[in-house]
Amino acid sequence: MSEKFPYGYDVNVYIDKAFERMKELYPWAEKSMLREGWSYAIEKEGSRYQYVAYFKWNNNDIDRYVINGDCEDFIRHFISDHESWVQWKNKVKEELSVKSLIPPGTCIRGWYMECYEFRSHVLGGYSVYLQGGDRSAGGSRTIFIPPAYFKLSWDEFLDKYEELVPPGAFYLGKEELKDAPGLKAFLGF
Repeated sequence: MSEKFPYGYDVNVYIDKAFERMKELYPWAEKSMLREGWSYAIEKEGSRYQYVAYFKWNNNDIDRYVINGDCEDFIRHFISDHESWVQWKNKVKEELSVKSLIPPGTCIRGWYMECYEFRSHVLGGYSVYLQGGDRSAGGSRTIFIPPAYFKLSWDEFLDKYEELVPPGAFYLGKEELKDAPGLKAFLGF
């Protein structure tokens, strides 16, 4: 087999590999949670095979995307296509706000931190939810914490967390989170 197609030309093998990788971060994920509308193929274009993704819209229009690259690029593309959908299917069970740890008036280019929450989810797993904004606009981000982090000690967990969410204007670091009221117990340490 070629380097680009190490498992042959059956796209279902690559879908299974991508889904296995997705489950490393989202162990509760099931294929039934994947976003409808996406399908994948390996097609010959000229003399070369390509990974191809299709998305069928509600009006039955179909977009076709050639995924340039190798097996790893296909896996990343697949995960990107479905990641937010899988996250959305795992509803929030509990929240713990640590916004009080952010110095008052923290502002970057007119945006203020509005929310910094650690969340546990109904189907399992933890995430951090961050939201910032100004008087008329805003944005948010949800970052799921890899399950492997919870097998570490508290200090090691915080070190890995800093790699995942580097401390900065809106992200808290190890020193701020180490003694955050209730956080250690909330995360199961």
